[in-house]
Amino acid sequence: MIKERIYSIIQTLLIGVFIYAAINIGGIISNYNEGDKIYYESQEKYFVSEQEDGDKSNENQKYTLDIAQLKKINPDIIAWIYINDTKVSYPLLQCDNNEKYLKQTYNNIKSDFGSIFVDFRNSSDMSDRNSIIYGHNTKNGSMFGSLKKYKDVNYFKQHPKIYIVYADKTYEYEIFSVYTTLTSGPAYINIFTNDDDFKNFLSAITELSVITTGIKPTANDKVITLSTCTSRAQDERFVVHARLANIIQNETPVTIDKP
Repeated sequence: MIKERIYSIIQTLLIGVFIYAAINIGGIISNYNEGDKIYYESQEKYFVSEQEDGDKSNENQKYTLDIAQLKKINPDIIAWIYINDTKVSYPLLQCDNNEKYLKQTYNNIKSDFGSIFVDFRNSSDMSDRNSIIYGHNTKNGSMFGSLKKYKDVNYFKQHPKIYIVYADKTYEYEIFSVYTTLTSGPAYINIFTNDDDFKNFLSAITELSVITTGIKPTANDKVITLSTCTSRAQDERFVVHARLANIIQNETPVTIDKP
C-alpha cells in the first residue's frame, strides 16, 4: 500500500514536470514565432530584395531600404545590418543604454527577441575603431543565433562579408576573426589611447580566432564586433570581428555585391 502511494506520488510529480516543460516549450516556440513574424514583416516592408526567389544567377543583390519610414516608427533606428544568404537582416538601433533593446523590438514591442543594437558608448556612424553590436543567440537561428556557424571555415567562406546600410551609403565589412570569449575579454575594448594600443588589440583578437581567414587588419582599419551569448555561462560570448573594406554610395535601390 505504501509503495503504491509512493508510485502514485512519483507519477503525479512526473506528469506535473512534463506539463510544466510542455508549457515552457510552447511559450518559447510562441515567442520565436512572434519575433520571427515581427522581423519578417520588417524585411518585407523596409528592406526588400529585387531578386526573384531562388534566383542565384545574378552577380549582385539589389535592395530597397526605406530608412525614412523606419525612423518614423522609431528614431533609434540608425541603419540596417545584413549578411547575405543568412537570417541576419534587421534594423540596427542605438539609444543611451545597453538594456532597452534587450527585450524590445525595433517597433517598441516587448519581446524576448529584442533588437540588434549598437553599444551606447559608440558613435552611430561606425566611425570608432571598434564598434560593438549586440544581438540575442536564439535557438532557431534568428537575430544573432546563426553567428556560431562561423566556427566552420566553410561557412565563413560562403558568408565572408557584413553590410551596414545607411540612408546614403553602405559599409561593407570583411570578417577576420571569430571565437568564444568572456565579457571581460579584449573584444569589448572601444577606447584606445594611441595606434600601438589599437595594434595590440587587433593582434589579440586576431590570434584568438578559431578559423583562419587570411585577413590581417591594420591600425588604419575600422572594426565592428558582433556579439551574442552562448547559453553556457552568464559571462561567455561568441564574437565575430570584421574590418571596413569598402564604402558604397547608395543608389536606388541599394546594390550589395554577392560574395
